[in-house]
Amino acid sequence: MQKYDKGEMAEIVLGVLLVAGIVVATTMPNAVQLFKYFKPKTAADRSRIKRSVFRLEKSGLIERKNGDDELFVLTQKGKERAMRYELDRMKIAPQKIWDKKWRLIMFDIPEGKKQARRAINFALKKLGCAQYQKSVFITPFPCKKEIDFVGECFGARENISIITADEVERSESIKKAFKVS
Repeated sequence: MQKYDKGEMAEIVLGVLLVAGIVVATTMPNAVQLFKYFKPKTAADRSRIKRSVFRLEKSGLIERKNGDDELFVLTQKGKERAMRYELDRMKIAPQKIWDKKWRLIMFDIPEGKKQARRAINFALKKLGCAQYQKSVFITPFPCKKEIDFVGECFGARENISIITADEVERSESIKKAFKVS
């Protein structure tokens, strides 16, 4: 099994739970569901994975399903943490051949969700969007899936709109920034 940095194993377990919804975490034969992501070679490796799962449970990020010692699911706190990990790795994929369309991502987050507004602003920049105006970002690439995920992460998807446009003003500098023509 490869070496994992502190917290990296927990991040993978949370990611698996986010995608799979449920995970088998013990050394039983069907524990392969979790172990296939780590490829443990020894009993010590399997023990490390189990300890990581039980630490996640102790910290309230996962919980046993129906009191079962083998099945775990994400708690709401765990889902939020897993989504943030996923968001950190996410990027909007560029198209090989640009379809000549601009995607404008606009958001109007209520004052009561000021922290979400800042987080969405930061997330859009991290995804590779360019800020066009204060709460308007632009990208030449399809991004609905990524924007849906960002909106869900911060509980504000209903406050975010995506507009697809054939042309926008001041596009020459934006084309250069995205290296499209």
